[in-house]
Amino acid sequence: MNSSFTLESAPHDLGITATGRIMKILLLSLIPAVLVNIYLYGFGVLINILLCLVSCLVTEGILLRLRKRHLNLLWRDSSAAVTAVILGLALPQLLPWHLSVIGSVFAIALVKHAFGGLGQNIFNPAMAAFVFLLISSPVQMTSYVSPVPGNWNHLTFSRSAAIMFGNSAARDAARRETQQAILESLELPGDRHEYFRLADSFTGPTFLTDAMHERPVPSNPDASLQGWTEGTLGTGSLPWLFIGHIATALAFLLGGLPLIVLRIIDWRIPVSFLSVTGALATVFWLANPDAFLSPLWHLVFGATIFGAFYIITDPVTAVPKPQGAWIFGATVAVFFVIIRNLGGYPDAMAFSVLLGNAAAPLISILTRRREFGAGSSPEVLHEHD
Repeated sequence: MNSSFTLESAPHDLGITATGRIMKILLLSLIPAVLVNIYLYGFGVLINILLCLVSCLVTEGILLRLRKRHLNLLWRDSSAAVTAVILGLALPQLLPWHLSVIGSVFAIALVKHAFGGLGQNIFNPAMAAFVFLLISSPVQMTSYVSPVPGNWNHLTFSRSAAIMFGNSAARDAARRETQQAILESLELPGDRHEYFRLADSFTGPTFLTDAMHERPVPSNPDASLQGWTEGTLGTGSLPWLFIGHIATALAFLLGGLPLIVLRIIDWRIPVSFLSVTGALATVFWLANPDAFLSPLWHLVFGATIFGAFYIITDPVTAVPKPQGAWIFGATVAVFFVIIRNLGGYPDAMAFSVLLGNAAAPLISILTRRREFGAGSSPEVLHEHD
């Protein structure tokens, strides 16, 4: 009698047990973040995601065939698609196309399948690929688009594609068209010099890079906002660039909260990570407010909210046990704030996640549930017979 068994990879202990269903719901939850990113940063976000999707799925298919596994795993677990979308959202919006492809192949081939495939990899594939690209191509990986409302009308699909795929002449022409489109759309009162400055440098270092390397942090929050943005494109005390970062964080929060309700991710990890990040950032800021960012900026800027709900909660590379989840989230947060404040990289999410992944097996062992009767003497056990 022949019997066939289907073995599912981790996670095993969630309310929704089918890995493929979990991954598909996670992909659906990212739709608000993808739309907001396209609106604020242009269609380079979509091109990045498509490049990563094709590269990840093709690499996954080749590796499955080489390992003599069924190709239906491509859509059954959808893990390669999740890696692709997360990597595509994390990469700079106008990154040259070949770097997106290289990062995707690295994530699937060397970080995932080299360790045995889904459920066996010890590091988060998307973050490992991000660090690999950041170290090998630091200039291209630190040039991001400034968030401006309606940027999908400025960095259209064709202009973004020309910058990412074209030769130097095509890239220069697309950049000039984008700059002109930004200037024509900015009909707000104020200093026109700031508008030209924004249009001239719609890509460049992020807020966190400027905060770390360019100038000290003013203790006055309004002064910090006025001094660190490429133009206060709006009325009131909040410039558009700051509002753009707020909107991006809220989009990831909007998608992440349903994942907690559906028990797809462990709520302890993002709560622990965000709490410790805020507390530790407050300690640094109170110790020297002129040298370190306030905790608000740590929580809003960069990939903090994105990482809290979609990166460090990866069930394969995180710690699934309740007590271990608290410790894991706190461990990643400690690495995160220390690298941001004292290290050389302004947004430390990828590095802190990989360090947390390396510590996860030890955390699992230290928080292992004690077996019934362990540590009891034979006499005590006989008393209950």
